[in-house]
Amino acid sequence: MRTVVECLPCFLRQAARVARVAGCAAPVREKVVQTVAGLIATMDLNSSPPANAEDIYAAIHRESGCADPYADIKKRSNEQALAVVAGIEAEFGGRPLPLATALRLAIAGNAIDYGAFAASEIASTLATSRTATLAVDHSDLLQRRLDGLRAGDKVLYLADNCGEIVYDRLLVAHLASRGLAVTVAVKDGPIINDALVEDAQAAGLDRFAALVSNGSRCPGTVLERCSPQFRRLFDSAELVLAKGQGNFESLSQPGREVFFLLLLKCRVAAVHMATLLGRHPDDLPGRGEMAVYCSTESIKRGTP
Repeated sequence: MRTVVECLPCFLRQAARVARVAGCAAPVREKVVQTVAGLIATMDLNSSPPANAEDIYAAIHRESGCADPYADIKKRSNEQALAVVAGIEAEFGGRPLPLATALRLAIAGNAIDYGAFAASEIASTLATSRTATLAVDHSDLLQRRLDGLRAGDKVLYLADNCGEIVYDRLLVAHLASRGLAVTVAVKDGPIINDALVEDAQAAGLDRFAALVSNGSRCPGTVLERCSPQFRRLFDSAELVLAKGQGNFESLSQPGREVFFLLLLKCRVAAVHMATLLGRHPDDLPGRGEMAVYCSTESIKRGTP
């Protein structure tokens, strides 16, 4: 997915927000936004929004002097989610959740996103996630893919944000209960509230999966910016699951099958998905619709 004009003011809003979160004085906030405005003026719009965001956030960090402005928020997000998930796990008697339930709760966790939202909307999303209709629903296809796997087959799970990864644990535990060899990939360094290895450990994901860095600080998965080791994992996995809109924006046409689990949080990404599916753009307004989307559904259609 390429960057479009509508993405540009969003980058500016994010720059101003991060500068405030970092506690920058007014002159520094102004410098941050001016620097980002300069980057936007020369931005390659053929690159994906996450690829451009990585460069923007690197500039924000340089100007603000704060490498990880969301550090405290990330920690709190994990702690709050752990308390909620403990109750969910108790509800199921400590057994792995059914796939449909685990999928919906993992998607609901995608509301914890300080790039798209100024504050978390997880409470209301969780409340409706178990019964809400999925706007895009390829979960039956995912079920068939899982049923075709054997014990020991490799599943690569591309994680997204802190807090959210605790809800991912419910789905990762389901996959592990099938005897699959699950690897969870996280970011190599701070970017917004995206999870790092230590965050995934705090979320308890290491109980069910191997944890790896993808070698990149991009708020998505831009393969050419990832490490060779990660790219080998990506190519060799029998199944790839990708969480969040940033992963969809950067991997929507990856040349292999990927299942995306996300909330559609902006009009641009929603229209892109609708186009890939051959649906009318108004079908997906980008207001928090839940989606399980398989990339091969557009590949089969020949959608560019």
